[in-house]
Amino acid sequence: MAQQHLYTIKNRLTATFNIRKFPATGSFGRDTFIRGGSDADLMALISRKDFKWGDDLVTSRTALERIRIELLKRYPNTPVRTDVHAIVVPFSQGASVDVVPAVFEGMLPNNWPLYHIPDGAGGWMPSCPELHNKFIREADGRSGGKLRRVAQLMKYWRECRSPRVPLSSFHIEMLLASEGICTGVKSYAACVTETLQLIAERECRALQDPLGIAGHIRAVQTEAQRESSLASVRYSRDHAKDGCLSDYAGNTNEAWRQWDIVFNYTFPK
Repeated sequence: MAQQHLYTIKNRLTATFNIRKFPATGSFGRDTFIRGGSDADLMALISRKDFKWGDDLVTSRTALERIRIELLKRYPNTPVRTDVHAIVVPFSQGASVDVVPAVFEGMLPNNWPLYHIPDGAGGWMPSCPELHNKFIREADGRSGGKLRRVAQLMKYWRECRSPRVPLSSFHIEMLLASEGICTGVKSYAACVTETLQLIAERECRALQDPLGIAGHIRAVQTEAQRESSLASVRYSRDHAKDGCLSDYAGNTNEAWRQWDIVFNYTFPK
């Protein structure tokens, strides 16, 4: 169903704007998508001339509004809205497509394309999803494929909590890739516990981009989200630690009980 929505939106945008390509981005592009817990991200690389105002670009707010209006024509009964960097097109059962406009800025020294995307404040900020995806894929390879699965477990955990924990998927994956949490011989339980511990230690604050492209990669969008997310992370971390200790002690039933609490009584068995 998500692929069908992506296809329809791509066709609509291509009919209106000068689209150069749709770079792979988001959970689909990084192969960490989970059904019911990941939005489908669509970056649309649009010709600069579509967003020019004199010698400069229009504000990113203007660019987003133009895309929102165009998508409303295709989905007139859908509450298409702006959300920081993207236009969100919600669909049934909680699924949505986040459309991120981008313009080509130039080539990085290593010949990777650099784009500008909305920064959430009306301006534009640098982005290179292809290089970030490569960074995460290589870290996943070093972990023997464990990083991707731990990222999916963290996303599942995020959706299970009540209220939902609004931690950024990209932040989680870049944190896992840069810190090497999933490398070496360790269980998935240990990896998830270490991830929760690290996020708690960092207090859900932004991660400095290890590739030096995007500045800081935010975990959440607002201070209120940071505070609520941190409370959930700390609560889950404490029970995850108890689950690991119970498992080490051979108390399997208690370990399962603790992990069931972590996942808000929806622990996959």
